[in-house]
Amino acid sequence: MIVKKLLCPERVRRIPQHFSWIDHRLVREHHIEDCGTEALALYLLLVTVGDSDGISYYSDSKVTKLISISKAALRAARK
Repeated sequence: MIVKKLLCPERVRRIPQHFSWIDHRLVREHHIEDCGTEALALYLLLVTVGDSDGISYYSDSKVTKLISISKAALRAARK
């Protein structure tokens, strides 16, 4: 059995009342306007592959391959 340790427990995603697969706040609070295409692709991937605690165990190499970006672009997308 895998023992998980939450890196930032305060950042665990809570399902809001207005739940959809992608959190509505992304649009309603205008966060989407601050994101580039690569950041949005990363967000979609992480939402899709995260477990019930929102944790993904995908390596940087796997992520860059899946969304077709460089490691430098991945670093920028995370910011």
